[in-house]
Amino acid sequence: MIEFYYKNYRVNFKKKCQYLADEIISILSIESINVINTKQSNIPKVYLNLLGEELYSLLNNLYCTIRNNNGINHPLLKKYLPESKDVPKSNYKFADFFSGAGGFSQGFINSGFQPVFVNDNYTSALETYYFNHNLSLEHYYNGDIKIFIDNFSKYKSILNDIKIIIGGPPCQGFSNANRWKHKLTENSLNKFFVEDERNILYKHFVNILELVKPDFFVMENVKGMIKVEKQIEEDICNKTGNEYTLTSLVLDAQYFNVPQKRKRYFLIGGKDFMFLNQIKENINQVKSKTNKYKLDDALFDLPSIKTNPYKRNTAFESDINGYSICKKNLQQNQFTKEINQNRVITYLSNHKSRYNNENDLEIFRSLPEGENSLHESIQHLNNYKSRNHIFKDKYYKLKRNEVSKTITSHMRYDCHMYIHPNQARGLSPREAARIQTFPDDYIFRGTLNDWYKQIGNAVPVKLAQIIATEIKKYYE
Repeated sequence: MIEFYYKNYRVNFKKKCQYLADEIISILSIESINVINTKQSNIPKVYLNLLGEELYSLLNNLYCTIRNNNGINHPLLKKYLPESKDVPKSNYKFADFFSGAGGFSQGFINSGFQPVFVNDNYTSALETYYFNHNLSLEHYYNGDIKIFIDNFSKYKSILNDIKIIIGGPPCQGFSNANRWKHKLTENSLNKFFVEDERNILYKHFVNILELVKPDFFVMENVKGMIKVEKQIEEDICNKTGNEYTLTSLVLDAQYFNVPQKRKRYFLIGGKDFMFLNQIKENINQVKSKTNKYKLDDALFDLPSIKTNPYKRNTAFESDINGYSICKKNLQQNQFTKEINQNRVITYLSNHKSRYNNENDLEIFRSLPEGENSLHESIQHLNNYKSRNHIFKDKYYKLKRNEVSKTITSHMRYDCHMYIHPNQARGLSPREAARIQTFPDDYIFRGTLNDWYKQIGNAVPVKLAQIIATEIKKYYE
């Protein structure tokens, strides 16, 4: 991980490495492994001036310890080693633009594809991606996508044999157009979308398709994107010379083994007209008429925790409010066996809670499952009741025997809309990650708020996997 920090966190390099050292020491302690003192070089000398002698020596000792204790074969310690990263050799390669933490990618990986290139400008999310995958550092691009396109020749050799491009370019301008759609005709809505500068990332995604020309691409976005689908398809056809047949789907994740209501738009493009039609048909056939898993399935056997007792110490962790990483053998049900692909996972990560004041805690305790800010039980506690017409969902307690509401990045501000059904707190990041069908050994990096943002922005792994599985049939 030091190599990632050196490349992407140069200003905060020492701070990130100090946190990394503390993290590794904690894991070695859990594993009852004593730190080795050595004068042999285990990390590059180029780090010395930035780290200082003391921290450099500590990290050098820690990396020596990991390697001398067969860390490359340890399910967690290997994630810290640069030698665990490699150049992809698969025949089924894909690139992920606007990757976030990697939920979309993980679904494709589960289906047998391998990432060859990853891009995002949210460094904490890219750190999460790098930590959890074995792709070597030179195959990541952290920065402005326009600069990447302007310098495409530097990356062309990496991208010249990929099969698929996936991505979810943010389109903030469209959200505004959707809000005012009652004032716009279809033609003016399309024009608004295309000319709005906040949709420039979508346009760059189309430019990448023109440059790379993969066999397939999958673009994910909010369901409202379907309102300007004709304009999007026209842009793609104009840029790529009518090379792709396009098909779109609005999929609700709850009918694809994901325990949440989550409707998203997927535009799939491919060069084979007949096969593309079959993809859409097959995905619709896989869809269930009922939601297979409920919230209770996702929360299964996760330890009970309370809120962080310290308002201004978000880094605090304990048996009370949970840990960033701890050793824990959890029982598994059908749902967790599915998201973990039947692997036994011995560490629990990102299961900790934030601070809440006593008024919020009383609301959390008093509100019945399935009720929101309008419920009579909390009117004497609700500071927002004068604005209930606006904030009716300011508080909402989830129902354990139903699917969750949509997990969103708003959780980084507070989890009042995601109150745990039987514990007086909001959902932990790990609980949210389970609802998004991330495997339990997928560890989110950065701050607590970063974890929530990354998880909320992700494509559910199981939903991505279903799309990837259907595309994979083309090559089989």
